[in-house]
Amino acid sequence: MKFKRLLPLLLIVLVVLVVVLDQQRRAAQAEVQQLSLKLGQQGNSAQNQEQANQIIAKVKQHMDLDTSVQPTVAAIVDVDKLRKQNSFYNQAKNGDFLIVTPTRAILYDEQADKVIDVVPVQIQQNTSAAVTAGQ
Repeated sequence: MKFKRLLPLLLIVLVVLVVVLDQQRRAAQAEVQQLSLKLGQQGNSAQNQEQANQIIAKVKQHMDLDTSVQPTVAAIVDVDKLRKQNSFYNQAKNGDFLIVTPTRAILYDEQADKVIDVVPVQIQQNTSAAVTAGQ
């Protein structure tokens, strides 16, 4: 008799456990995918350069770019961290691109094929180049 009363409770506990474990598995899978993206970006430099050239070509369809110096193209992978540093990234999302030219920083959403924001930049020539987007 007691067993019949405990059975529904046991089933509920098992279902909850399965749901929690599935959520943890999905979170771990998302983290692995994020890390794979980071590693992939560091991997094949010829492939990265080709992707950067494609992004620059798409941005050129929307605005003129000074290409006397090769623009720097970076994929945004941790937008929350960037938002804490600079409000320029408030409209960005992970997967968007930052294009830095000698005079401007451009946020570009490749999926929507639109320029999100543009700000002037100052490139300081010290021992290491630092980029300050209009803060």
